[in-house]
Amino acid sequence: MKKTIIFGTGQENEKSKFDEKKFLQIINFCIDNNILTFDTSDNYLNGKIERILGKKILISNKNIKVINKFRLYNNVNLLKQNLEKSLKNLNRDYIDIYMPHWPIHDYDEQLLSDFANDCIQKKKIRQFGLSNFSLKMIKNFRKIYKKKISLQYEFNITNYHFYKDLIKYISDNNIKSYCYSINNNFPISNNYLKKIQKKYNLNSYETSLCWIKNFKNINPIIRSTKKSNIIKNLKLINNKENIISNNKIYLKKNYLTINLKNIKKINSESGYVYKNLKDAKINKFNLHPSPEEISYEIKKFGLLKPFYFKKFKKKNFILVSGQARFWAFRLANVNLKKIKGLLID
Repeated sequence: MKKTIIFGTGQENEKSKFDEKKFLQIINFCIDNNILTFDTSDNYLNGKIERILGKKILISNKNIKVINKFRLYNNVNLLKQNLEKSLKNLNRDYIDIYMPHWPIHDYDEQLLSDFANDCIQKKKIRQFGLSNFSLKMIKNFRKIYKKKISLQYEFNITNYHFYKDLIKYISDNNIKSYCYSINNNFPISNNYLKKIQKKYNLNSYETSLCWIKNFKNINPIIRSTKKSNIIKNLKLINNKENIISNNKIYLKKNYLTINLKNIKKINSESGYVYKNLKDAKINKFNLHPSPEEISYEIKKFGLLKPFYFKKFKKKNFILVSGQARFWAFRLANVNLKKIKGLLID
């Protein structure tokens, strides 16, 4: 089935090493090779990515599309102001797909729906979407908002079982979606995947890309600084051969229950690690959304993403990702002694 490759412009994890010149070169290379959809957000480098894209890139080709994420507020004036700011940064009259980056626990569904409808009516956006919303949240919003939507979320081989109900819902309702982190926590010990990689000379990212091809309405968001990688990604996504038969490699349910006392180390993509509930509650490092905000969301809707663990010395574990959610979950469950998560290689 035909897929659209989206190029992701998030640079938060590499902001100290961000090279604008190289970034522009790779964006232009994508356009030259017919990758014409770009995913961005109003908070990437505090709006700098939007401004860079808006300088020359987005006006150079009328076929270029933008998926733009925004910070969600229960304030329509703030939402309108931020949209106008993004339009100005991007040097555009409209945004192709506009979606809240993350939900907030008390978001006003009617207000958000009215905002989306108003923006579409005024031709400031062409389509609305939701990013990182749970299936329950999506269903609730669609009861109010009747127009077509798009979705964005993290999806990969390891977290398939966490998202399988959402994937079925997307397929059943013909909803176009865009996935990031398609290679996260790749299961390097999977023998079936090893054989595929050896046979077709694929790395783990390329294998993940072939796997994604099996899913209806799911389109991958790629990120690379190497032109050769982008070319190979394009060839794989456009290859009609079904390299991976998806029903053969789903991992067994890799959920486990862990005692909190056995979690000996916490990793964080941001580099900031809270060491106790007090620091998490006051949000010492000013994370957004804060652990306390996420805790309200968890109480209302459950976890939006799973926890990932690796084994660490005998019966101990490392929390690989999801630090803010981890502390939020503990704030929401103060007497918690055990926690569930996905065990990865």
